[in-house]
Amino acid sequence: MNYKFVTRGFDSTPAMEEYLSKRLEKVDRVLKENDVISAEVKAEKDALNYVLKANVNLKGNIVVVQEKDPDLYTAIDKMSDALEKKVKKIKSTIREKHRTASEKAPQINPSLLEDESEISETKRLTLSVMPLEEAILQFKTMNRQFFVYRNSETNEINLLYLRKDGKIGLLEFVD
Repeated sequence: MNYKFVTRGFDSTPAMEEYLSKRLEKVDRVLKENDVISAEVKAEKDALNYVLKANVNLKGNIVVVQEKDPDLYTAIDKMSDALEKKVKKIKSTIREKHRTASEKAPQINPSLLEDESEISETKRLTLSVMPLEEAILQFKTMNRQFFVYRNSETNEINLLYLRKDGKIGLLEFVD
């Protein structure tokens, strides 16, 4: 991965840039090439310390790490270790979210799809006629995954459903 390296208050040397890129290889091993949008490392020299700040823009996440030390190479070590730790934490959090989302998704038995004629239960319900606002209130009260009704304003059959993000979706069926 290409890091943009900027210094302020001192000049960078090729040896220092090589050491920095060597230390950041640890972070590169954790990341995939297409995960990173941009990466920048800023090094400043104040009165006592070297201040290193790394900004890595991952898809949807920005990782910012700042470390100070009187020795530049120690500051580079601290910054790269902290950056690696933060990136690993974000990656594991993303993996956990994907894992729990896939576990929550209903699993369909493939053998059930083969034999469509086998219906386990049939219910006949009357189709309620109501405006959208009332349908939303009933949907929230019933605490179900979906709600079918006839819209009194358009006289069409509509379906309210609970989306994965927790919001309500609306399907309008048109004749």
